[in-house]
Amino acid sequence: MTLLKIVAPAMLLCGTVAVAQVPVEVAPLSSQLVELEIRAPATVVPANRAVVAAQVGALISEVLVDVGSIVDKGDELIRLDQADASLAAQRAEAELNALDSQIAQAERQLTRGEELFASNYISDDELLVRRTNVAVLTANRAAQQLAIRSAKLALSRTSVRAPFAAAVVERAAQVGSLAQPGTPLITLVQVSNREVDAELDPRNVASIESAAELRFESQGSAFPVTVSRLSPIVETDSRIQRGRFRFVEATAPIGASGEVVWRDAAGLLPITLIVQRDQQLGVFVADGQKARFMALPMAQEGRPARANLPPDTLLVVRGQSRLQDGDELSFSRP
Repeated sequence: MTLLKIVAPAMLLCGTVAVAQVPVEVAPLSSQLVELEIRAPATVVPANRAVVAAQVGALISEVLVDVGSIVDKGDELIRLDQADASLAAQRAEAELNALDSQIAQAERQLTRGEELFASNYISDDELLVRRTNVAVLTANRAAQQLAIRSAKLALSRTSVRAPFAAAVVERAAQVGSLAQPGTPLITLVQVSNREVDAELDPRNVASIESAAELRFESQGSAFPVTVSRLSPIVETDSRIQRGRFRFVEATAPIGASGEVVWRDAAGLLPITLIVQRDQQLGVFVADGQKARFMALPMAQEGRPARANLPPDTLLVVRGQSRLQDGDELSFSRP
C-alpha cells in the first residue's frame, strides 16, 4: 500500500492569504481493515430437560432409578399402585357389558313394535319411544367405550416411563408417598443432542453467519461448532441476543461454561483511526480536496468498529486528530 502525503505550504497569491491545509496521510479502506476475534460467553445445555410428573393420583409403590442413572426412551422409572386404576377399568368393562344387554333387549322390543305397528296394534308415539330408546342406549355405549379407553389410559400411567434417553439428575419420588397429578417425580436431562447457548452482542450477530470458523472454548479445549439458530429478539433486561450452536464432532460436557469464539470476516476499523466529533465517533475520509467526517453509529469508544463504506474509500490514517469536517486538503505523492 502506498500512502499519499498531503502537504500544506502557506502561500500568498496576489496578496491573498491561501486557505490553510492540514497535512495528513490517506489510504484505501480495504487496506486498513483488521480481523477481530470476537468472544461471547456460552454454556453447554441439553436439548431437553424434563421434570417427569405423575399423571394420575396413586401411592408410589416402587422407584426404579436414582440420581446418576442412565435410561433409554421408554424405560420404566416409577411404579404407582394400580389397585384403584385397575378396578376403574374393570368397572367400565362391566358397564359396557350391561349396556350391550340393554341394547339387545331394546332392539328386540323395537322389532316387535314395528310388527305391531304394521298391524295397527300400537301408535306412532309408542314406536317412536322404542326407536329413541335404542338410539339413546347406542349413544351411551359409544360414551362407555370412551370411558374404557380413559380407564385403561389411567391404568397405563401408573407405570411412569422415560420420554427420551437421558440421565437422572434429580429424584423427588419416595416410596409410600401419595402422588397427585402434576406431582414432580424425576428430573431428566437428555444426554444426546446437546447444544451451546451463547449470549451475543447484537452488533456482532451479523458477523457470525459469515464467519469461516466457529468454536466453543472451555477449560483449555476447543470444540468446532456450527450455527443452529439465532434469536431475532434482543432481551430487554440484558440487551443480548441468544444463539444456539451445534457441535460438529466432539462434544463438551453438559453444563460446561466457556466462550463461543469467531473472527469477523468483514474486517473492522482499528481504534487508532476513529475520532470523536460533536459527541459522535467516526472517521475522516478524503472527498476530493476536502475532509469529510463519516459517523459510525455502532462504534464504541476504545473498540474497533465496522464501517459501511466502499472498499476504495480513502481514509485519513494520519493527522485525523487535527481535522474538522470540510477542511481543505491538497495531495502530493512522495
